[in-house]
Amino acid sequence: MSVSSYNVFDYKPTRELKNILTKTKKIKKDATNLGEVFSGATSYRRLIESLDSLEASLKLHLEGLKDFEKGVLTIASTKLTKKQVLILKWLMEHYNGDLVYTSLIEMVSEALELPKSTVRWNLKGLREAGLILAGDRNTKGITVRVTELGSFIAKISDLEKA
Repeated sequence: MSVSSYNVFDYKPTRELKNILTKTKKIKKDATNLGEVFSGATSYRRLIESLDSLEASLKLHLEGLKDFEKGVLTIASTKLTKKQVLILKWLMEHYNGDLVYTSLIEMVSEALELPKSTVRWNLKGLREAGLILAGDRNTKGITVRVTELGSFIAKISDLEKA
C-alpha cells in the first residue's frame, strides 16, 4: 500500500484490539439485558456509563493508531536526509515551540550554521512527512511544533546510532 493510496477506512485494527472491542460490545449487550431485568438499578447505569466511556476511549485509541500508521507509511516511503534528522533532533532538544515557520527558519539557520534556503527546504520535507506541524499559505501564524511521530522518529534515530 502506498501512502498516496492510504485511506483511513482501510485500517484494520490488530487482533488484540478487535478482541477488546468485541468483548466490550458483548459486555455492554449482557449488561443491557441485565438492565431490562433489573430496570432502574443505579449500579446498572454506572456499568453502562463505564462501558460507554471505555468504548469511546478505545475508539480514540484506534484513531491514534490510524494516524500513527499513516505517519509510519509516510516515513517508510520518504527516507529522511541527514539534515532533516539533524534539524528534527535539534528541534527536540532546543526548540520550545513558540515560533512561526519563518522565524524558526532563521533560528535553525543560525544555530546549525546552514543556509536559510536549506533549512526551509528541509523543514518543508519534515512538514510533508507529518513530523512537524506548521502554518502554510492558508494558515499563517501557527507556531511550529514537533508531532508525536516526529518525536518518535527523533528518538529512533538516536537508538540507531547507539
